[in-house]
Amino acid sequence: MTSGHLKFIADAMLGRLAKWLRLLGYDVVYESSISDDDLIAMALKEHRIILTMDRKLTERKSARNSLCIKSDDYKEQLREVIRQYSIDYKSDIFTRCLSCNVRLDCVEKKKIKDRIQPYVYSTQDKFYVCPQCNQIYWAGTHRVKILEILDEILKNRN
Repeated sequence: MTSGHLKFIADAMLGRLAKWLRLLGYDVVYESSISDDDLIAMALKEHRIILTMDRKLTERKSARNSLCIKSDDYKEQLREVIRQYSIDYKSDIFTRCLSCNVRLDCVEKKKIKDRIQPYVYSTQDKFYVCPQCNQIYWAGTHRVKILEILDEILKNRN
């Protein structure tokens, strides 16, 4: 399923999982200090799936669209969500701001020249910017490491 169809809200214990789902292009609300009642209300209002490690929360009638995450390990957590919702982890990878959860916009290289290191400017051609926080993204060496971790997670998928 593509990232445009599923939206999540993660509770306070799942910040790292939220970040990884955002890396895959999924809309994931994460607020570290949200109450259970507010989390459920937002999930219902915005048609989001609740991701939580709190079994009692998932047992509440109002939290019927939820997944109780079993593992403390973020890799296993991500594997569990991908498996449960048949997540497409390739189509929209690297399209969302990891901080703001907003879709990134492609930006002309010359427009951000003064905001990045000269080496990065000279070695990269494509840049993306978050329209909310103005964070700039590019396909640096960190991307290779992320893809390696994803491969490790996904090879143990079944």
